[in-house]
Amino acid sequence: MTTDCTPGDGDVAWGGRLPLVRSGPMDAGQSAWERELRAVVVPWAQPSGMAVTTAEGDLIGPFNAFVHRPRPGRAFMAWVLDDQAGSSLTPVLREIAILTVATAWNSGYEIYAHTAVARHVGVAEEVITSIISGTTTDRLSAVEAVVHRFTDELVREHSVSTGTYDRAIQAVGRHGVLDLVNVIGIYLATAALLNAFEVPAPRQE
Repeated sequence: MTTDCTPGDGDVAWGGRLPLVRSGPMDAGQSAWERELRAVVVPWAQPSGMAVTTAEGDLIGPFNAFVHRPRPGRAFMAWVLDDQAGSSLTPVLREIAILTVATAWNSGYEIYAHTAVARHVGVAEEVITSIISGTTTDRLSAVEAVVHRFTDELVREHSVSTGTYDRAIQAVGRHGVLDLVNVIGIYLATAALLNAFEVPAPRQE
């Protein structure tokens, strides 16, 4: 699989409704934060083959927006990194939850990015396809199915049934459910950012 993210690809506006931050003058705070952010997100994205920059090096996805507003951008990234480092959920369970959020919000870049990350951490291709398409599969383990169901109910129905909640507690424990709600919140906020500014996703081939 390759990722096509070239500025000449149909003159794609990779920032969506926002200009790419390096296309205009950055102030000192933006410039320092852009370098710091690049040093974190580029190495994180590389193993999965996910594009977080254009061919010329401009940050894309939510990261361009983060540089436009360094203070909330730093705070948001701190939230993301804390979740990645301290969650009691396995990487597979986190990615199932993230893809469920991204699909519910039809957030193109989030679906693109976390399809790549999900593959990298070992989520089965059939599971990825079933989440994105809204179909069923028996490839989800019992715990994975509960995480997907809990996330889907909370995001689409804005509540979680007693039965689903109890099954989630049994599957991942109270700390796991707290961590699940945390990661759902992170990627609801990310999807809102991406959709509001119509940030496009690179193509996968």
